[in-house]
Amino acid sequence: MASLKHNILKGFLNALSLPMYWKLPPVNHLRSLLETSTMMATLPWGVTFKKIRFDLFEAEWLHPRKVIRERVLLYLHGGGYVIGSPHTHRALAGKIAQGISADCLLIDYRKAPENPFPAALDDSYHAYNHLLEKGYDPKNIVIAGDSAGGGLAIALQYELRDFHRELPLCSVLLSPYLDLTGTGRSIKHNAKNDRFLDVFEMRRWAKWYAADHDLKDPLLSPLFGDMRDLPPILVQASRSEVLYNDSTRFVARAKKMGVKVEFQTWKGLIHWWHMFGGMPEAKEAIEKIILFIKDAYAQRDSKQQSA
Repeated sequence: MASLKHNILKGFLNALSLPMYWKLPPVNHLRSLLETSTMMATLPWGVTFKKIRFDLFEAEWLHPRKVIRERVLLYLHGGGYVIGSPHTHRALAGKIAQGISADCLLIDYRKAPENPFPAALDDSYHAYNHLLEKGYDPKNIVIAGDSAGGGLAIALQYELRDFHRELPLCSVLLSPYLDLTGTGRSIKHNAKNDRFLDVFEMRRWAKWYAADHDLKDPLLSPLFGDMRDLPPILVQASRSEVLYNDSTRFVARAKKMGVKVEFQTWKGLIHWWHMFGGMPEAKEAIEKIILFIKDAYAQRDSKQQSA
């Protein structure tokens, strides 16, 4: 059962979303609203950040006080490929980075509608390549992302594999957006429970991001891709989310293709519950993410020692 803190937040967000059904604010206003609403989501104590600039996008390095230097986390934020930034996700990414004792590269990839596909994917690929140029071994890299960032994390690995680049140690998908065609049953079944996500006009935003490309392209909708040979994946989702069936279908297909997938579910939670760090469900989810990644590092070290 969801906590009281969660249910109060859920009621507030659902009430906030109702007027927006009649007149949705312009995208730049939604971006500002999200930035403002996450002002209090600060970095954990002992984690600092530094902004950096790539040719076409910006990013931040998050630096926990104590790190294992060879480890690194590449975090891809959510927001339907339209909203979100390092500012909105700095607290969440910082908690994961601190928990696994790794620096984190949190990128501000270019967004639709100004920059449609493949801009976000190209920026993610560039960021991964930047980590390799800095000397990180792929087997020390973890890729994580929430919502659209979760889909982007898988699309990035498809592209890395297709270009015969070495894949990361593992990946973590938080309530991932994996099907831009919007065919999951939970989109309608959970619409009344998870109203805030509907505000983001998923289908219109999907078309903004895809532009003239087929929505079933696996680099847009990783659910329809070939998942063979992907490294271990953790998927977390709530059975009450609009995107829940993106996760269930992805997990089922990945397992059939021989991918090692751990699927963790919750009941009654809203999309993006991970972002609200004061809730017990968010703390529990982040603790499980940290355990999964630490276990992946431990299994890798064990294999190296026995080789």
